Amino acid sequence: MRVLLVGPDLEENLSLRYLSSALGAAGHDATIAAFDSEADEERTLTAAADADLVGLSLCYQVRAPEFLSLARRLKRQRPERPIIAGGHFASCAARELLEHHPEIDLVAIHEGESTLVELAGSARRDPASLAAVRGIVYRDGDAVVATPPHPIREDLDELPWPDRSGPARLIAGVPSAYLMGSRGCVGACDYCCITTLHRLAPGRRFRQRRPETIAQEMSWLYHQRGVRQFIFHDDNFLVPAVRHNLERVEALDRALRLEGVRHIGLVLKCRPADVDRQVFLRLREMGLLRVFLGIESGSAAGLASIGRQQTVDQAHRALEICEDLDLSSQYTIILFHPEATPETMLTDLSFVRQHPAHPLSFCRAEAYAGTPLERRMLAAGRATGDYLARAYRYTDPVTTLVWSQGRGLLRERCWSQQNLLGQVIRIDHQAATLRHFYDGRQVDALVADFLRTELEVNRDTVALFEELIRACVELPDAASPELQQRLAALCDRERETRERLARRICELRQALHDHAYGTLGLSRGAPRPVSRFLALAARHAAAAILALGIAACDKDDGGVIEAPPPPLDAAVGDGSRDGAQEDAGVIEAPPPPVDGGGDVQEDGGVIEAPPPPVDGGGDVKEDSGVIEAPPPPVDGGH
Repeated sequence: MRVLLVGPDLEENLSLRYLSSALGAAGHDATIAAFDSEADEERTLTAAADADLVGLSLCYQVRAPEFLSLARRLKRQRPERPIIAGGHFASCAARELLEHHPEIDLVAIHEGESTLVELAGSARRDPASLAAVRGIVYRDGDAVVATPPHPIREDLDELPWPDRSGPARLIAGVPSAYLMGSRGCVGACDYCCITTLHRLAPGRRFRQRRPETIAQEMSWLYHQRGVRQFIFHDDNFLVPAVRHNLERVEALDRALRLEGVRHIGLVLKCRPADVDRQVFLRLREMGLLRVFLGIESGSAAGLASIGRQQTVDQAHRALEICEDLDLSSQYTIILFHPEATPETMLTDLSFVRQHPAHPLSFCRAEAYAGTPLERRMLAAGRATGDYLARAYRYTDPVTTLVWSQGRGLLRERCWSQQNLLGQVIRIDHQAATLRHFYDGRQVDALVADFLRTELEVNRDTVALFEELIRACVELPDAASPELQQRLAALCDRERETRERLARRICELRQALHDHAYGTLGLSRGAPRPVSRFLALAARHAAAAILALGIAACDKDDGGVIEAPPPPLDAAVGDGSRDGAQEDAGVIEAPPPPVDGGGDVQEDGGVIEAPPPPVDGGGDVKEDSGVIEAPPPPVDGGH
């Protein structure tokens, strides 16, 4: 059967790629169509013309309106063809999607490899036949029916490796690939759609692959595709057990050495409590250059409000270890949460003031479908919106004022599509990659210049938030002329500093780009043979030429963004609206295509951060663009 898998592919969508390889192993013809924004809709429809079945990766709630619009057009294109939705949001809101959206035929719940292979192999899809398929929700007349879930797959190494077709991906000229060494999460935070998803099936919610099989996959990518930077998308690369982590890291290192994998870079995510100096020293020896730390709040009250089981002291300690080891380390502060007050927000900002030399972002805790946070807000009568865009009312009236004024005032800095903090996060990854893989005084000067600018951006942003909060505390009436005067002055200052810093960020990005690709001889024209000079200038030069030679693409990737998507502030109706508009922001697009004998996709850096608040006044769509991360704040018309 010909199956088209549709979803975002900004950072190698491993969910789709695992599905594709599972379908291929079962004898089906699977193709992936990147649907990164509504601009990809026509291309996706063309790719779907001959498909017998279409699967939609509906992971991000903020992008559901775009996918539903595409599903309607796919259904009109061939009404008899099944449209299957899967992913975090689709799994957690399956009944609502099937009740309100006839363009979706059924939803595959939880991890979908076995389910999709079974559906693709069946010639019949009537209700009686579907009743025998585990792990789906479907319609039977006017009823919505759920079958028993598939048990969680215990042994992840039974799965075929993800489909690696498509472009070579470069970050600062370094061939890079994304991997999963585990699935699930050891935490159970109230706002998290990941742990919510893994509660939908029986079995262990967190599972790790064996280090030896991870090393085999890395070896294939290293030797066959020239990959030198490995970005792990695991929510928990490390677990709360130092001895286990050390044994696992040592086993991975031994296996990589046996496979001949050397001089690599590693990027990973972990919880602050799991940062141990000895473990991180070993990881740095293996090539660790960047880490995303799930800090989320610098106040005990903030951590309690979102059900985050960690302490502020653990966050301080984790960042101090990364600072001492000179590792790029990103974090997010959930400044706005259900019980946020001016005091908790100022405490969070004080935390950032103690650790300003890191790429960071600010966001709101979102009440995603099915999460404990959503259930809590519904039970308390504080929830607003519907299954597509759920938000909540704050308990503190001044916090409500700070949010209502700040989401517009700081939109282009914190939450728009190309927000300033997001661009800084991307370039921080590029700078860390440049420093790890390239040598020379020019590299040191470029990185130092960027880090000074990053520090200025962070300090300026903290100062703006503090001034906004204090203005709202002192003048809590939104209609106050004095408050509006102070906010207008703050808006002018924010715009002036943002535009100046944005210009500087663009210049630095271009300088980093030019140095990386100039060193590799890829700036203009076809790549030249790897000479002795190139081999000395960058050990990965031969790998970059190999990557360019085996896979091509038509654009540069901007890098990895680990960030909760933007606040989705949209009018809420009966589920028929098309979505919420997302501005492109003030930062220019990712660097231009590298013209090097076949083109390549350049990643601009990994962003673990929240996307922007989306204020929707009508039926419009939000383009997630280059930020594919936990979706944005959802404001349901309030």
